[in-house]
Amino acid sequence: MALEPDGKVVGGLRVQGPYARADQATAIGEWAGRAGSDELRRQIADRLSDGAVEIKAVWVDHDVPLHHEITDAIARVIVHSMTLLGVRYAFCTAASHAIPRWESTGAVVSTDVTPVPYPDERYRTKLLWWDQLCVYDTVAPGQLPALLRESRQLTAVATGTPSAAA
Repeated sequence: MALEPDGKVVGGLRVQGPYARADQATAIGEWAGRAGSDELRRQIADRLSDGAVEIKAVWVDHDVPLHHEITDAIARVIVHSMTLLGVRYAFCTAASHAIPRWESTGAVVSTDVTPVPYPDERYRTKLLWWDQLCVYDTVAPGQLPALLRESRQLTAVATGTPSAAA
């Protein structure tokens, strides 16, 4: 959740999982009865043994100051969620216009899952994956310094080392 200094919530996301079964994923319903649904289910099922979480309900208030910076930070939370939850994979579904934002933090579009018009015909929703083993190889240069700094801070907090504020 992103907060203004006065405590007003201006952005956030929800992480669901780790999943034990593919049918727990909200994405399954988005593709139900459409081309690509079998491949979507297979891709999720194939990753469950290494841990997979689904990212949903991502939003940032368009009128908030520093909208772009907050959106970048929310995107980085996806990478941190994999570390904090001990999973290798994160996935989300996103309309075409949002894909560059997620790619900036290492997401890769699944080209094997047919895009769907979800939630309606105005959109082409695609499946994206983050893989903890190679995410840092594909993060955009503008996102990398903040991602590394935040990762060090989270590790310091988790281990109780005094460099948490670094």
